[in-house]
Amino acid sequence: MASIRSGLVRFSPWRCLVWVLAVWMGGLAAVPVPAEAAPAPTHLALAAPDRAAGLTAIQAFLERKVVRQRLSDVGLSPEEIQARLPEMTDDQIHAVASRIDGLQAGGNGLGIAIGILLVVLIIIVILKLTDTKILVTK
Repeated sequence: MASIRSGLVRFSPWRCLVWVLAVWMGGLAAVPVPAEAAPAPTHLALAAPDRAAGLTAIQAFLERKVVRQRLSDVGLSPEEIQARLPEMTDDQIHAVASRIDGLQAGGNGLGIAIGILLVVLIIIVILKLTDTKILVTK
């Protein structure tokens, strides 16, 4: 009995795996996740942002050489920055001061690493789907 191969796609475990993962991820994306929250502790809810402490933290951050250089590159002089600080509201000062602690000098390379990993995985999946093989020879 002769097999009819015209128009039929050859079974490949990789293709099957890719389709299963695609359907699975699509299903996960379609299902809403319920929000979970807990009440804020009373001492945090009642604590008012401390303007003086926030301004001190911002001033210390602005005195760094790298920050001053970057702000001058953007076109802001130290006088303009000092003039704008008193105009900020207490909530704005608290928000900026709380974010300063989370900043890192070189940034976080996790986003770049994840992006590179995703690009490599997409390339591998495309190569597997098209049955393309890459041979490296000297």
